[in-house]
Amino acid sequence: MKKLIWLLPIILLTGCGSPKLQQIALSANGVDHQIAVGNSFQVVLPSNQTTGYKWEMVDLTSGVLEQVKNDYRVSKQYADNVVGAGGEETWTFKVLKDERSHIVMEYRRPWNKSDVANKFAVTVNGNPGDDGYLTYFGVIKSAPTGSTYNDYFVSEDGTEFGIMPYEINKIGDPGIKSRIAEFTDKTTRLEIRGELVEDTADHKGQKLIVREIAEKAK
Repeated sequence: MKKLIWLLPIILLTGCGSPKLQQIALSANGVDHQIAVGNSFQVVLPSNQTTGYKWEMVDLTSGVLEQVKNDYRVSKQYADNVVGAGGEETWTFKVLKDERSHIVMEYRRPWNKSDVANKFAVTVNGNPGDDGYLTYFGVIKSAPTGSTYNDYFVSEDGTEFGIMPYEINKIGDPGIKSRIAEFTDKTTRLEIRGELVEDTADHKGQKLIVREIAEKAK
């Protein structure tokens, strides 16, 4: 009887393990995912680093999501490290706040940003049927005197880019335009959403076509 009593805790302990994290695969590209605050999750993407290509982080909603780590493993069928063998990259993230956020990644050679073989973008805790716009949190600043652009945005992780209202028939949306003017050079924390254009003649070479602006509590 005593032997049974001592064996029970051992059986219970060996049956307990870390819960498997929610995983997001390449097939879920463009999809919104609902993940509770405090939980971690993984993005698992096919990769073959012997070719020089690897997944690079392009954009992440800092302060809402935290990148914990990323690993590369050769596929099980190539356990002997066969030359040219493919594998997968596993990126682990943690949800810090219950706010809409995004992850944007590109499969490319680190020394050649224009040679993009694949792209991956998802939103986390967006609205049902999320439109896929990128989300940033921060403040609006006015451009220095003499600049060829107007206002720009400073996100909470220090990233900066130009901003402009989206256009309808080549006319900037007046509502967005007035909101930009209202919050320029203020300390108000904003959630700003839209499409990011890179390699453009604007602040830091980037510009966000703004679709939404909203005040957010700090």
